[in-house]
This record gives sequence, structure tokens and C-alpha cells, in this order.
Amino acid sequence: MTSNQHPAATAMSAMRMFAGGISWAAPSLSSRLFGLGRLPDDANAGLVTRLFGVRDLVLGAALHHPEPAVQKAVLQAGLVCDAADVAASLIALRAGAPKTMLMGVTAGAGLFLALGAIAARA
Repeated sequence: MTSNQHPAATAMSAMRMFAGGISWAAPSLSSRLFGLGRLPDDANAGLVTRLFGVRDLVLGAALHHPEPAVQKAVLQAGLVCDAADVAASLIALRAGAPKTMLMGVTAGAGLFLALGAIAARA
């Protein structure tokens, strides 16, 4: 990370790498930590969690690129992903998913959206 990077980008990098790393390494644990409950005992249950995890891990790590233009592009890509995450949460709520389960995910994606927007404008 460059020394002149906005603090929001630094925070975003750390949070994305944490969320992504734990989601990829321990899908069942991350599901519980993010308020989604216990994953089914199916061998494929962690697949989607790992797909999300690697995305956030890579986006967080890419914010360490020394070129500001690359960092800005990564922040913009993250904004698209986070907006899609909020939309997916709202679709799930509309389809009847438990509100308490999705509040944390929606709030987390909303926080990422806010931080990403602040950092991208800097």
C-alpha cells in the first residue's frame, strides 16, 4: 500500500482480505461470523462461500499495488461487486430469506460500498 493512500482504502484492504481469507479457508466459520447461520453438511456447501472469499481476498490484496491508477480501478471494481452484493441481499429478502440472517451481509456490503466510494473519490 502506498503511503499516500486514503485511510478508507487501507481499511477496505484489511477488511476485504479478512472477509475473503476466512471465507475461503473456513466457509462454515465465516457463514456463522457473517450471520448466515450454519452451512449444510453437504460437500458442496462451501463452494459459493469460497467463490466470494477469493474475490474479496484478491480485491483486498490488489489495493497494495504501487500504481494509484490500479488501486483506483480495484476500488471501482469493488464498488460494482458490493453494489451487486447489496442487490443480491435485497432480492433474497424479497424472496423470503430471514431478515435477521441477511442484515449483517447487507450492512457489510453497504459499509464496503461507502468506504470504497470515499476511497475512490480521494
